[in-house]
Amino acid sequence: MLEIDYDAFDENLLSNWSLVPYLRYGHIFGLFACNSLKGFAIFMKEWDNPKFAYLVEIAIEKESQEKGYGCHLLLKSLAHLKNNGLSSVFLTVDPNNLRARHIYCDKFGFKLAEYRKNEYGQGRDRMFLQLNLENWTPGFSEHTSLEPEPLGEGFMEE
Repeated sequence: MLEIDYDAFDENLLSNWSLVPYLRYGHIFGLFACNSLKGFAIFMKEWDNPKFAYLVEIAIEKESQEKGYGCHLLLKSLAHLKNNGLSSVFLTVDPNNLRARHIYCDKFGFKLAEYRKNEYGQGRDRMFLQLNLENWTPGFSEHTSLEPEPLGEGFMEE
C-alpha cells in the first residue's frame, strides 16, 4: 500500500504507523489484478455518528491510472458502505484539483458541504465534500462512463 500511495501522490501520505489503525479500525477496500494490489480506498467512521464515514485516501498505482479503476473502486466501495447502513460519506479535495473534483462531484454526486481555508496549513485550502448515500443509487447503468477496462480478479474488502 505504501508503494501505491507514493506512486499515486509522489509522496507518502501513509506510513507504517498510520496503516495499522486504518487496518484495524477503518474499512479498507482493495482492487486486485494478476494477484497484485493495484489500488485501495481507506474509510474511517465518524466518532460521533457511526453512520457517517470519511474517505481518508483512494489511490491507484500509476500504471493502472486513467483506465477507470479508481472510479470502479470508489463505486464498489460506496455501494458496500451504503448496503451496510452508512448514510453519508465525506472527503476533502484540493480546490485546484479539477480532475478529482470532476470525478467526485460530476460522476458520483458529491456536494460541497464547506470550504475550509488553511485546512492543511497556510495556503492549503480544502473543499469538504459530502455524498448522501441514502439518496444515491450505485450501479454502472447510471454511471456508464465508470466501467473500467477488463481487470481480472476484481474488488476485495478488508
